[in-house]
Amino acid sequence: MLVRTIQTTAGGTYMVTLPKQFVKSLGLEKKHVVRVELEDDRIVLTPTTPRQSILSKTIKITDFKDPKLLGLAIVNFYIMGHDVAQVVANGKMSLAHKRSVRESVENLVGVEIVEDYADRVVLQSLVDPSKFEVDQLLERFTQLSRAVLRDAVNALQVGDKTLAHDAYERGAELIRLYRLMMRVCFQALRSSAVREMVKVKDAPSLAVRIIAVRELGRVAYYCMKIAERVEELERCEGEIAAVVREMAEKTDRMLDDSLKALLRHDLLLASSVIDGMDNVRTLYSRVFKLLLKKPEKEAHTLGLVIRAIRAVAGYGVALADDAILEIFSK
Repeated sequence: MLVRTIQTTAGGTYMVTLPKQFVKSLGLEKKHVVRVELEDDRIVLTPTTPRQSILSKTIKITDFKDPKLLGLAIVNFYIMGHDVAQVVANGKMSLAHKRSVRESVENLVGVEIVEDYADRVVLQSLVDPSKFEVDQLLERFTQLSRAVLRDAVNALQVGDKTLAHDAYERGAELIRLYRLMMRVCFQALRSSAVREMVKVKDAPSLAVRIIAVRELGRVAYYCMKIAERVEELERCEGEIAAVVREMAEKTDRMLDDSLKALLRHDLLLASSVIDGMDNVRTLYSRVFKLLLKKPEKEAHTLGLVIRAIRAVAGYGVALADDAILEIFSK
């Protein structure tokens, strides 16, 4: 950290000199324009045209002898905002490690293998964060998750295993979108210019959205698990079917309302979502008692379904808590 003394001109204008090495490192020159902002107790200078920097990472196979761990490393370097990842081996890379690299790439939006050799693979992300708005991604992700939930429950009502499988596959596909959202958020965390491009007002709002993305990721996971379990069941009828539908519909509304509360800063709506959890718990207890009369295997699988629906509702409440957190952080 360097220290500078504030000077004044004859006209009363405040001036401060900038360290030469800092200016050069950002590619700035005389007459370039910078934006001046007050953030809490700091004066922040930001180039109006941010320099295009490429974050690269070298991943050594010797550090990840288990191919599964290599895949996790690639995914997390992507989420953390790296643009280029070079996976290198001492000698020929094993087929298992090559397979892990390719499978990881398939599950990441906008990543391509640009070089592929016996001893190394180079990956590049072509995702431009400026093309996305975080709130729009949140809306899209929530809508897709809710669709998976609705279709899974509809499949249970009519015994449509094809619909259940389709819902499951769409739920699995949401993993890719979740990772993209996390990547955009972490890029915004690293750069105020990116934060502005993705339409997030300030650092507290970004922190809330990172938490919200994590919770929506769990929503998608449980919606996918509901569809997966429904595939194992035959048609569900009678009182159990009616109560499960009511429970799912209530959960669906809670998800919708919690996101609206977050985006609109609606305290009353967020509070109503939290209150709605009592209704979900009541319906859960009602279904659970009815399941005691069912054959053991069917009761067990249906029990997993209703527990997953209750979990989704719980994450809806967590999202409403995020909305309240942002409202009171202003």
